[in-house]
Order: sequence, then C-alpha cells, then structure tokens
Amino acid sequence: MNLMMSTTPGISAFPDSDSDLQHWTATIAGPDATPYENMNFRLSIEFPLTYPYKAPTVLFKTPIYHPNIDFSGRICLDILKDKWSAIYNVQSVLLSLQSLLGEPNKCVCRIEKTVSGGLLILFA
Repeated sequence: MNLMMSTTPGISAFPDSDSDLQHWTATIAGPDATPYENMNFRLSIEFPLTYPYKAPTVLFKTPIYHPNIDFSGRICLDILKDKWSAIYNVQSVLLSLQSLLGEPNKCVCRIEKTVSGGLLILFA
C-alpha cells in the first residue's frame, strides 16, 4: 500500500484486481544514461502465501535484452533468490530491478538442451 501512495519516480505497482491481492502488475522506467533510458517495462509480481517470508515471483512481461533477464522474463537477482529477507518490500524490489538495468550483476546460469532440441537457461 505504501508504494501505491508514494511518489517514487519511475516505479509503480498495483494489484491486478481488488479480489486478488496476490497478483500485481508493476512498471519501472529505464534508468537515465543507459540503453533503457526513456523505456517503460511492465512486470508481473506473484506473492506466495508465505510472503513476506518468501520472495515474490517477479517476471518481466515487456521483452528486454539484458544479461540478468532470460527470454521468458525470469530475473537473476540475489534478493529474489537466496538473499531474500522479509525486510524487502515491493518498492525495494522494483528499485533494485531499476538499478540492475543500469548495472548488471554477475549471474551464475546453466544452459541445457531440452528434449525438443531447444535451449533452456537456468539461473542459479
């Protein structure tokens, strides 16, 4: 609720419906002086029943080419994986993602071939 009422520039997030508070849509603006400047990105956020003790699932819905985001929109960011803490909220996650666009992280990932011959990128 804090994020919806704040005026943090470049980020926003709202529940998809009044009856389902576990699924949200968010937007982040591309940071200045990056290839993503003047671009807006739509993301989906799904909160588990154990939130805030377990990280939400965040996916980029707007196609993006970035070393920490795969072709399906999955994000390689430590605070959404093993470094999650209940002190993080939607605002801090979105600000971290906005920062990630300008400063990619080293990401440990594995590429595997699927049964159908496609490639699957798995983030660790």
